[in-house]
Amino acid sequence: MDFNKLMQWMELAQKYQTTDFWNGVFEQTSFNQFMKENMDMSSPQGPAPDGGAAPMPRSDFPAVDIYVTDTEVIILADLAGYTKENIQVSVSGARLLLRGSMNSMIAGQAFLKERTQDEFRRIIDLPEPAESNQITAKFEHGLLRLTYNRQYMEEERVNIE
Repeated sequence: MDFNKLMQWMELAQKYQTTDFWNGVFEQTSFNQFMKENMDMSSPQGPAPDGGAAPMPRSDFPAVDIYVTDTEVIILADLAGYTKENIQVSVSGARLLLRGSMNSMIAGQAFLKERTQDEFRRIIDLPEPAESNQITAKFEHGLLRLTYNRQYMEEERVNIE
């Protein structure tokens, strides 16, 4: 089985697993530790040293914070070094897609490369659905700020037949 497909399957399975099933399987302290160790191994740092294919992109980039107030939902994404022209945001119901790309800032062989400077794609589950025309997006100093008003739905009684 392809390692990338295994990682995707494990992420999906963890969402629906209520106990730490992976603890017994991999003898790690937790599934999250296993994923962190293997995702760090697979961080986008160019081609593999052995000349193989480039590793899969990190699924946790960019770092995101989501806040819910009485009136709105606020999403903050760290995108240092990116420009607003190279970032795309789209929404479908309660899922937000952040995509972007950046050309390398410095020509030359990287000795150490921890900062993400490649293409990224991240799907984020929102606490409440939104429509694209409801979202306000601002990008300043490497921080993308998205906000939208909360939708309040009144509780309605359902008749039982």
